[in-house]
Amino acid sequence: MDMDSIRVGACFLLALLVGALGACSSGPPLTDHNPDPRALPGTAPTLKLDNVLADHRLGLPKAASEVKFKSRRDNDPYWLELAFSVDCAQGSAFFKKEGLERQEDDGDLYDEARVEEAARSFGMESNRYSVRGTYVKAPDEFRNSQMGVLLADADKCQVVILSDRYN
Repeated sequence: MDMDSIRVGACFLLALLVGALGACSSGPPLTDHNPDPRALPGTAPTLKLDNVLADHRLGLPKAASEVKFKSRRDNDPYWLELAFSVDCAQGSAFFKKEGLERQEDDGDLYDEARVEEAARSFGMESNRYSVRGTYVKAPDEFRNSQMGVLLADADKCQVVILSDRYN
């Protein structure tokens, strides 16, 4: 065998190996691009906000602005992180309408660190906002749960809500 034949054979084997490794990946990579301008990086490319909201049994106030979301459904749970701006009274009404109850203390259903991390991913710095209320919906028989926070900044509020759905 000459050197050119060996090089061609080695290139062929390398191409097969790379193809096999690509076929073994579990789901789309987190760098996939979602075409929705409201989607943050890491959102599955095929998810549309209206469908995700329906799947999580959530609505969106008509007056909501600066809507952003992040969601994936490759594994359990199928999760959603959602943020938007709204008048503070409408923010409180949103949680009530969606069935989330205001927490008067740091109950074990509200994961403050997870909500703060989500708020930071939406560009909300905790030192700029005051917390107007934390809200939760207790897990149902399928472990589906929701939690959120209403953050005040001058004359408007930011809503951050996290929702987990299990199949």
